[in-house]
Amino acid sequence: MLASVSAVAQRADSLKRDTSKAHSLKDVVVTATRSGKELMQLPMPVTTISNQEIKNRGMVRLNEVLNEQTGLVVLPDAHGQGLQIQGFGADYTMIMLDGLPLIGRTTGILELSRITTNNIDRIEVVKGPVSSLYGSEAMAGVVNIITATPPPGSSVNFLSRYGTNNTADLSLNAGYSNTKLAIAGFVNRYSSSGYSLQPQSGSATVFPFYGYTLNGKATYKLGANTDIRFLIRNYTNTQRNNYLVEGQQVTGNGQERDFNLSPSIAHRFSDRFSSELKLYHSSYKTNALLNYTANNTVYDDTYFNQQFNRAEWQQDFQWTKALRLISGVGGQYESVEATRYDQKQSFTSGYLYAQTDWQPLQRLNVIAGARYDIHSVYRSQLSPKLAVSYKLSDKLVLMGSTGKGYKAPDFRQLYLNFTNSVVGYSVFGYQDAYVQLQKLQQEGQIQSILIDPASLQALNAESSTAYNLGWRYRPWKPLLWTVNFFRNNIRDLIDSQPIAIKNNGQSVYSYFNLHQVYTQGVETDVNYSFLKHWNVTGGFQFLQAYDQSVLDHISEGQVFGVNAANREVIKVTKAMYGGLLNRSRYMANIRLGYQESKSGIIASLRAIYRGRYGFSDIDGNGIVNRDDEYVKGYVLFNASVSKLIYHNRLRLQLTAENLGNYKAPLTISNLPGRLWYAGLSYSINQP
Repeated sequence: MLASVSAVAQRADSLKRDTSKAHSLKDVVVTATRSGKELMQLPMPVTTISNQEIKNRGMVRLNEVLNEQTGLVVLPDAHGQGLQIQGFGADYTMIMLDGLPLIGRTTGILELSRITTNNIDRIEVVKGPVSSLYGSEAMAGVVNIITATPPPGSSVNFLSRYGTNNTADLSLNAGYSNTKLAIAGFVNRYSSSGYSLQPQSGSATVFPFYGYTLNGKATYKLGANTDIRFLIRNYTNTQRNNYLVEGQQVTGNGQERDFNLSPSIAHRFSDRFSSELKLYHSSYKTNALLNYTANNTVYDDTYFNQQFNRAEWQQDFQWTKALRLISGVGGQYESVEATRYDQKQSFTSGYLYAQTDWQPLQRLNVIAGARYDIHSVYRSQLSPKLAVSYKLSDKLVLMGSTGKGYKAPDFRQLYLNFTNSVVGYSVFGYQDAYVQLQKLQQEGQIQSILIDPASLQALNAESSTAYNLGWRYRPWKPLLWTVNFFRNNIRDLIDSQPIAIKNNGQSVYSYFNLHQVYTQGVETDVNYSFLKHWNVTGGFQFLQAYDQSVLDHISEGQVFGVNAANREVIKVTKAMYGGLLNRSRYMANIRLGYQESKSGIIASLRAIYRGRYGFSDIDGNGIVNRDDEYVKGYVLFNASVSKLIYHNRLRLQLTAENLGNYKAPLTISNLPGRLWYAGLSYSINQP
């Protein structure tokens, strides 16, 4: 039996889940271990979200789905919506499609809304470092979107949703499968007229856009023991920009393209040993040409072109009934060409990994592994992991894990050469900071040097040591309770700081390894089914995220702030320190669901609470310590109701997001207010 991610994913595609009941503990998860493993056995925190659950709630984009999960925060940014896990920023979570990493992080953010969920089987979220299997960017966790494999015979599915802001999402999914061949094709069109939270600014918050996604997936059995697999995906998006710059109108289009291609071959040499060779190519490109409307002269002409290529060979060996070994070796090449880089930049790297899954006792499961990465720019990295679960009874499983995660310096932090033409500040990557600052000095633009860039040490990869401890408890069949305590100690955090002041008063920035940061807390989920058709789920997270050096300076009485009431300088205490920006101490969610097969009615009402979080530094001391530096906490209410008719082939649906019409225009750009959607889907399956 093949045990690679792709092979197990195909077998698990056929699993059906009834969202009116608690998640089955026999759900197969592949992301956490690169092999199929039942959820109850996993000794690490994992969340699975089924396609049926997503459809029942009327959600069609990845950001919508993840925003309702415990411990996950979708953060808005000028460059998109990213994901926060266990207090880590968005650039520390790897986003994968069928086990393959998606690229295109121009500033560390991978825009989640560019990924449709209309053709998936499920989403798996692993919390905590998974660098022992996946390397850089898996420091906070992994989100793996697993696309669906068609059922036996032929199938056609049409899905549509239309609503507020002329937002339209149309999808067509067709497939065919027999004993040797499974092939699926998918096309999606996503468009919106955009919205503006501050119309007086003369600029939209989100500009009008339209985009297309095309997916192809095929698996063919060359023989009883050999499968070949082919994946292809192409995403394009066009945005119509129109805004004011210093009183002048600027217009033009911006284009975005994301292309992924992966052929692979898997062979089973025996019942105990299998192997898979996988190739992967991905490219991400953007370009924008903006002109002044008055005279058609160029305001901005930019491009970004990133390429990623990988070859990987994985082996799976069932040594004994109680011991399984997975190992792999691979190499990859990355490059980037962009307006903000002086020349084409590239990385090469190689890696190998190994993991054992050992069950020495019937109730005890031990997973131990490590990955070693060799990189052309930064020093080599070893990422070990150990995870243990113990089954106290059929109802209670204890789980604990520890491991090391890392994130490599990216192209931006090493090679960026950017000057804001309007404001006047500059940002240089570590490698170019010395040369670029010399140029500015020769041009007479520098007023003072704060840090001599020649004295900077080479950037190290950021690393974290993580600890997770918790349990899964099912006292009776309708109830499932999970708890996880976590702690992440982060070293060599890469941050930007001023190295010089220009004559215009603006700063010149570069990147440094600076902080010792930690995040810690607890999250819990409860899932309970009652009265045959009803289900209620609830989740809560408590989070602390602090810079240890700031805490040390506060203890030494070296941190001061300004009192907002009387403008007096005061000494900041630990109780006043709000921790890292954009981290809420308290978050919670609750969902009430109803599903009745006879009438075909499916409904849900959800509430998502996010506690207040630090947003800005008003008194200029570099930290959050005043009430007016926070964004207030808020609650969002979402709801959906569906009606299945015509032998459950036709679904009519009404969905509402942000029923309370909550808005915070100055601080939260991804909340446009109340949203209404009407949806229709139709499915045909013929054996």
